Amino acid sequence: MSENENAIIHVFDKGNYSHHRLATLPLSPPTPLPPSSLRLRTRILGLTTNNLTYANLGFALGWWDIYPQPPTTPAPFADREKYASIAGWGYAEVLESTFPAVPVGASVYGYLHIGTGSWDLEKDEEKGKGKQGLGWDALLMGLWGTGCNLSTYGFAWEDAVRVHPFGEGQWSAEDANLDESAVVVLNAGGKTAMGFAYALRHGRPSERQPKSVVGVGSEKSRALIQQCGFYDHVVLNDDAGKAKELVEKEKPRRVVLVDFGGRPGVMAAFTGALNSTAVPLARVFVGGVTMPATAADLMKSRGNRGDGVQVNANALQEKGIELGGAKYFSDFRSAWEKFKARGAIKGTKLVWGEGMDAWEKGWDAFCKDEVPATEGRVYKF
Repeated sequence: MSENENAIIHVFDKGNYSHHRLATLPLSPPTPLPPSSLRLRTRILGLTTNNLTYANLGFALGWWDIYPQPPTTPAPFADREKYASIAGWGYAEVLESTFPAVPVGASVYGYLHIGTGSWDLEKDEEKGKGKQGLGWDALLMGLWGTGCNLSTYGFAWEDAVRVHPFGEGQWSAEDANLDESAVVVLNAGGKTAMGFAYALRHGRPSERQPKSVVGVGSEKSRALIQQCGFYDHVVLNDDAGKAKELVEKEKPRRVVLVDFGGRPGVMAAFTGALNSTAVPLARVFVGGVTMPATAADLMKSRGNRGDGVQVNANALQEKGIELGGAKYFSDFRSAWEKFKARGAIKGTKLVWGEGMDAWEKGWDAFCKDEVPATEGRVYKF
């Protein structure tokens, strides 16, 4: 896009993210770039159901406020009481720089503005990767990192790095202990769940791994959950009784049921089945059901779900950085590159789109549940 072309952004109704539009902004003259700043343009973004979760829960976690639509957005989409924009994980190009360590033309990875045109931020340099590598980074690295952080810090096997999954509160060594446990993962085909399951088997000492990892998903996602190689058993959403049978057969020390956004009713069904065994049950909530909902409905559903521990992905990452410093980043990068070198998620292929029109169509496909688990949607701008 040249400097003389109008920028385009993606906006949605705060009460129902399936009501969404592209908004074209009027041309505006460039402003001087402040010191120690970068002027960026988004180039590659990943689109997953997590983006819909960000849209749903923006009121609670501040995601609507990261890149709010500018005042020049045309009516009615400039109304921030009714409409919002969110961000996406991916890469941006440095158009201008007043930060000496980051030259013009470099790429940066992060939680980025969704749209064309330029915007200002500070970020770390990231370059020297091929298209496929960049695509996997945009699609998965942030979500995969949440799963890895939950395994490494939330379920830490060392007291020095143990962090409450929400970032604050009492969290004992026994709470975090997965030794001889069965971990049951709802929405096991989701990207964050995959990162968690991978970390349980490849990011922990063998003696500190769970006894078994059970992936729960739909019939459509069954093949992917089986093929990825991260789970010991696969159970369908409507067969909580099978999970009960597995637990009674394996006799783990305890069961940890982790919800990464399972279908409506699945958490309740598996809770009931697993509570009927003699094995202690702990519940952890990471993601929510992916469907449009108002803030009031979401808060009501969270209040009705019962006892359990809520995960705060941002707090886990911040605590990890606080504990590890520079080593956190080097360890994370090393683990991520090893994951990609294994082929990332077997059975999943990158599907590329280009431009805001393609992004809007992809968003619509996710709203209608038309994107198969075997596809990873990535977009160039």
